[in-house]
Amino acid sequence: MKNKKLVIVIIGFIIFIVSAIISFYCSLYSNKLVNVEDIKTDSKYENIIYDDEEDVWDDSVLGILKIEKIGLTATVKEGSDSSVIDNYIGHIESTATYDGNIGLASHNRGSDKAYFARINELERGDLITYTTKFYTRTYVVDKIEVIHETDWSLLENTEDNKLTLITCISNKRVQRLCVQATEIQQ
Repeated sequence: MKNKKLVIVIIGFIIFIVSAIISFYCSLYSNKLVNVEDIKTDSKYENIIYDDEEDVWDDSVLGILKIEKIGLTATVKEGSDSSVIDNYIGHIESTATYDGNIGLASHNRGSDKAYFARINELERGDLITYTTKFYTRTYVVDKIEVIHETDWSLLENTEDNKLTLITCISNKRVQRLCVQATEIQQ
């Protein structure tokens, strides 16, 4: 009788643990998008300021991204894999390079160069400056949303000049934070 009770307790405990693990993984891969307002800056990066500007005339440099509101000045280089975004803001290869919709990616935590750690602090109307060998353009943030990692619609080419900044969301493996800004016509 004692052994039977012990077996029932052990089975109950195992069911509880398995349920908790399944629940955790379901939350990671949930199709329900998180609310933009619920995304918080990782405490390690709350007041971080980056001033990592390289010479825009260097052949490997595509541009310099500057967002004064969040203390960001950083170099943009070609590519969006970890070999690039571990050290720079990466240009998403399938997007426009100079005119149209320029897609940029960076880490927001877990890296010494988490350039997009604070893009969740941006609001509609905030300004972004992008300097290349050919121009300096100012953009105004006009869209902030959470997307699925497979949703590339905000990276499609556009007639207007846009910057689209994309980064991961903590504990949401299949979701991305997307901040889009449109060039201010002078």
